[in-house]
Amino acid sequence: MLPPSSLEIARQTLLILMPELLVLLVATVMMTAGAFVRLPRRLWCGIATGTMVAALLILFGLRHQTIDVYSAIALNDAFSYNARIVLILAGLIVLALAHNQVDDARAPEFFGALLMINAGSMLVAASNELIFLFVGLELVSMPTYLLLYLSRRTATTQEAATKYFFLSLFSSALLLYGLAFLYGLTGLSNLKALAYVTQHMPTVVNPNLMLIALVFIMAGLGFRVAAVPFHFYAPDVYQGSPTVITAMLAWVPKAIGFLAMARLLTSVVSVGGTGFLTVDRAVALGWIMAVATMTLGNTVALLQDNLKRLFAYSSIAHAGYLLVGMTVAFTNSPGSNPAYFGLQGVLLYLVAYALMTLGAFGVIIALSTPERPIENVNDLAGLGQSHPVIALAMAVFLFSLAGIPPLAGFYGKFSIFMSLLEAASGSTSSMLWWLAVIGMLNAAVGAYYYLRIVVLMYLRPAPSTPINHRIAWPALLAIGTCAVLSLLVGQAAPVVRATRKATLAATELPEPGVQPIALVKGR
Repeated sequence: MLPPSSLEIARQTLLILMPELLVLLVATVMMTAGAFVRLPRRLWCGIATGTMVAALLILFGLRHQTIDVYSAIALNDAFSYNARIVLILAGLIVLALAHNQVDDARAPEFFGALLMINAGSMLVAASNELIFLFVGLELVSMPTYLLLYLSRRTATTQEAATKYFFLSLFSSALLLYGLAFLYGLTGLSNLKALAYVTQHMPTVVNPNLMLIALVFIMAGLGFRVAAVPFHFYAPDVYQGSPTVITAMLAWVPKAIGFLAMARLLTSVVSVGGTGFLTVDRAVALGWIMAVATMTLGNTVALLQDNLKRLFAYSSIAHAGYLLVGMTVAFTNSPGSNPAYFGLQGVLLYLVAYALMTLGAFGVIIALSTPERPIENVNDLAGLGQSHPVIALAMAVFLFSLAGIPPLAGFYGKFSIFMSLLEAASGSTSSMLWWLAVIGMLNAAVGAYYYLRIVVLMYLRPAPSTPINHRIAWPALLAIGTCAVLSLLVGQAAPVVRATRKATLAATELPEPGVQPIALVKGR
């Protein structure tokens, strides 16, 4: 069977990327028009929301669109399709929380930047090329710099933006260096073709180059997910940023970082199965990063009173749990069919993390005013009496973050640790058993600082100036949606099926019409 023509591939690619192209087009028009027309922020927010809804409908219409995986730069497989749905829905929640967080003059740039970040995130999920994936990552980073400077020009915000800018550049350099080594393995930039060659012709792959690529890619993406030792920017940047930007930073970089790891590493590194040199080294690297990230995040979070810094260290700890799932994903060699995949646990946990972290920050945003900002843990004291419904939603998010059943956070952790126990065999069995023990101990420690906030909300008296302002309906809708889905999504059969299909699609390698190994020999 001959591969499709270049013209046909280009047509199919443009069709697959229609949601992202629409979002980018509207974002560009908004940011350009903002220099010439002055409109109220609710109109700019409405345009952004309508664009995201239209992109979602287009994506639904493209559900069955297929493309040759060994020729395409973007895919519409189950991994891409389901990840983009989640990213769009999370983007709509962020827009609802941000609808009144900026003045009219800066609204077009603000909402345009949010659209660009969402488009970049979707490109990462759909990417099937090294450079295309890198472009998607940078399309997220550059509007983030703008948002950090845009909303509130204070010394604290400028410091946060500067730290994020320079460290992001450093991480991008590390990632690009790792991608260069990954390309050097075979001379292929197509990710599916690269995975096919490494799995079917491992003798053409230099294991030393693969290890170097693995280390630099994990380092570059480790910054985005706030994994130790690339975490140190997170507390200062979270604390110095406007709360809605902090909410976005807590979710989007973590999501795209782990989606990029799934695209780049799992189907390539897992070649040969447990006992293969690259797999054992990848498991060792993931083990070290996961243990260090979980332990530091949970330990330091115990000492925090500032809510943003507490959630920053909490975000670091959750990156550790997700790294546990990625460590297991390295051991799931092609053709294996365990009951629990490591990557499936990561995807399920990312969905749960989006709901619980955006919901928790949504409560803080909804309750804060310029006169009475919610900054410290004690500011939530007595919330159960003054705002019982909001307090109940916040309790749901905190219990989910702590991993209390039957909430989404529990099912995410359960899936990750069950995949870890199932994979604990062969040469890495001892390491994986110890990782399971350390992870469960960390989960128990982490529950303390979440439950402490719940105790303050319900068992401590309200401060002398109680929270009594009216909360806007878009924020209430976003908070309510996150709370309800946190109760339902973890055990919802469609979500579980979707994450499993996405996992299989991420590692699936159909038999090509022209084997990619021919390209390697001919380079």
